[in-house]
Amino acid sequence: MTIGIQQTKFERDYPTPRDWSFWSRWLLRNAKFTEFSEGAKVHQVLIDWVKAGRYYLSVLERLESEDYDGKFLLPSVASGSYADSLGIAGFDISAKSEQWRRGYYEALMGAGRVAENLDGICRRRGETSGRVYSRENIPGPDNPRPKPLPWDKKRGQETPPTADEVEDAFPSPEMFYMKVLTTNGFDTRQRLDAAMAYADWCDFKGLAETAEDTYHWAMDIAQSGLPGGATAVIDTKTGVIARGREDEVTENVLKVCTAYAVHHAKAGNVKQALPIFLSVLRARKNLPPSPYGVIGKKELVQQDEGLWPYLYSLKDLIIERPFPTPPPSGNERPYHTLKEACEEVGLMTYIGEILFATSDSERQKGLSWTRDSVEAAEAVMWVMEEQKEEEGKERCRECLETGLQNWKDMSRQMARLAAQKEREIENGHGWLGLGLGKARRIAEAQREKERWEEENVQIQLRKEKTLPLTQPVKPLAGGWL
Repeated sequence: MTIGIQQTKFERDYPTPRDWSFWSRWLLRNAKFTEFSEGAKVHQVLIDWVKAGRYYLSVLERLESEDYDGKFLLPSVASGSYADSLGIAGFDISAKSEQWRRGYYEALMGAGRVAENLDGICRRRGETSGRVYSRENIPGPDNPRPKPLPWDKKRGQETPPTADEVEDAFPSPEMFYMKVLTTNGFDTRQRLDAAMAYADWCDFKGLAETAEDTYHWAMDIAQSGLPGGATAVIDTKTGVIARGREDEVTENVLKVCTAYAVHHAKAGNVKQALPIFLSVLRARKNLPPSPYGVIGKKELVQQDEGLWPYLYSLKDLIIERPFPTPPPSGNERPYHTLKEACEEVGLMTYIGEILFATSDSERQKGLSWTRDSVEAAEAVMWVMEEQKEEEGKERCRECLETGLQNWKDMSRQMARLAAQKEREIENGHGWLGLGLGKARRIAEAQREKERWEEENVQIQLRKEKTLPLTQPVKPLAGGWL
């Protein structure tokens, strides 16, 4: 009975497709619980990625097997893509229900996240469970001075296996993300998210060329879902949204262009990133207002505190709740809501950073963009607090904190430059070496320095004023009730 109530609560928190077999649903629920639940973390801190990985692989094995939930699956037709050269081929799942396809997608993406976190982790060859080791602990030709294993209370000082005795503990992320991209039956949003996840992984691994190619692939995916067969909304060479085509922009287009701009910004290619950010900001400002108001359409959420989750679980034991409706495919034009306003603030923050770092002549513009981003983030956050709107709130909080920190760093740098300028004038000899105009120039430099010192004070006051937004006070747990 206890296990039944527990699994029913898991099902409520992590719904699984109704047309899957019992054990496939059980495995996916436990995989998600292990990955996302605070209660499943090791010492309440670390996610047990090895355990989550075992669950995800078991789910995928059943879904792709004719003996279980993979009946009538057909291999996808080769498309001549990069995945074909790697020997990674997906399936044709278009005949399966939307629930089945969504669950399969979640399992593949979950396995991809596990693979990213288990990169560089290995285990003894042939073992499917048991202890895992970091590659830095394994002695071999590439690691002649391995890092010793930490002392273990049960095992003592263990001797690790050699490089010839181990293999990767988990397949590479590439395998799972590419399988999403080569499977026929996923919608545009699902394929786009897989492409961007893989591109981000390539960036992390320093595979700049592969990341670049994957972002271009992602742009093609986003444009493939444009309504009416529209094309050329994005210049796929630069990632810039075409001027005059803002009315045809979809959520997927905005998402991939922003990600591509961030990719360039992280690589230091500010000249490529800035035009993309500006084009995305222009497109977002042209979004139509939501017919539901600035908050957008809201769904009623059941209480999830105290005894309520367990009471709902007892109810669900008798009557199974319907599977959640599918999320939007991303092929729709978004409305301008508070959530979208938060995205605009994030773009303004990026633009301010880039302008300030570009050249000395653009520093004032960068500061102006950063100030405006802080003003906008604060205004949006106060409205969210008043309307009790949670969607996009965490993103807006991050933008406000980042904007305040950037503003502070920029202002301090300007104050240091003003002080340096004052010292240079004091040590100089003025015009023609006669000291002409020196006093006036020193006074101007002092006023400039005082201006930035005063701005630093104002920034600190602003940080204190926005503490209720950036560090909200959370109510104490009230026990069972």
